[in-house]
Amino acid sequence: MAEMTPFKYGGFYDVPRCLSLRYRGRLFLLQSAFDEDLDEYPTDYAVYVIPKSADASRPLCSPEFLSNTPMACVGQIPIDQVTFDPSKRKELDASFLDNIVADQEGRAE
Repeated sequence: MAEMTPFKYGGFYDVPRCLSLRYRGRLFLLQSAFDEDLDEYPTDYAVYVIPKSADASRPLCSPEFLSNTPMACVGQIPIDQVTFDPSKRKELDASFLDNIVADQEGRAE
């Protein structure tokens, strides 16, 4: 079984719709916000790297944090490709972030 990574989430509909986790020394936020125009949730997570300068004193999925923290989307991942623990509320296999981390490291050079 793959190594599981703990996460914190805000909002849940079938799966967490906003979650944050620390992976390979970086803080990530995954979001699948309700799309009013489509009247449904997207099938992908937008993946963001949370800047080190961010004020993480508030829950990272709180509306205040999301609206006050500039973050650039660094990728997308289909939700059905994310492996969660049975409750879908505690841990996930974050290895899908490996390519994003490698890409970010390549850009820093």
